[in-house]
Amino acid sequence: MQDYDISDSLDVTHEWTTPIGSINIYLPDVVRTALVGIMTKCQNVFTGNNYDGTGNEFDAKTYNLFDYSNKEWNENEIRCLQEFEKIASKIIRTYIKKAWNMDENVNIQARCFGNIQRTHSMRTLPHYHHGWDGVLSHYLTVGDEFKFPTEDPDAQDDELPPFDNPDTSGSLLLLDPRPSIKVPNNNKAKTIIPKIGTTILHPGYVWHETHGHTRAGVRSAIIVNFNIENTNYGILPTKLI
Repeated sequence: MQDYDISDSLDVTHEWTTPIGSINIYLPDVVRTALVGIMTKCQNVFTGNNYDGTGNEFDAKTYNLFDYSNKEWNENEIRCLQEFEKIASKIIRTYIKKAWNMDENVNIQARCFGNIQRTHSMRTLPHYHHGWDGVLSHYLTVGDEFKFPTEDPDAQDDELPPFDNPDTSGSLLLLDPRPSIKVPNNNKAKTIIPKIGTTILHPGYVWHETHGHTRAGVRSAIIVNFNIENTNYGILPTKLI
């Protein structure tokens, strides 16, 4: 597999004093396809069609793609997951060094999971990743690359009526964490239109959301939540009564 030079390519900018990391990583098609297939197996997908405001269903099975004890994955899938984990580790370690001036060799705990949306599935509502220091989001597909598995072979996503703004399909919105009402509203959100390979990092406390997916095919992102081991005080806490 390709050896990625992360240190020179990762860009860290400060939006509202919040460090946002970005880099484009182009995985081999065999790895991308395998990762999308694995996420589909885990069923973390929107299965409904809410174009008319009905039929929303969401299966939120809890899992960690970096737990290789899962017996459902074959050797090739595990190999692809491990390749992505190595790349994600490089990106995260470079981010914490550039964003927070931390030792990139510190111990890091992570949970990896996926998000897959079919055409015209619901937007992702504003949320943040409670209990995690940071979040990495890598976009595997943004539409047209893979078709969503369906029991009806004649079903076509592109038969659904289009929305007015297809160019904003699946856009990621990062929201200013500062509550001050004095800040102009048009500076309170950063909009990112993802492409294949777009990789974004931000602190776990940052509220974010996405526009609905309106293109044909599926929109898929693989997410890594991470915590940095606190070597100074990590052993001090006790369980609260």
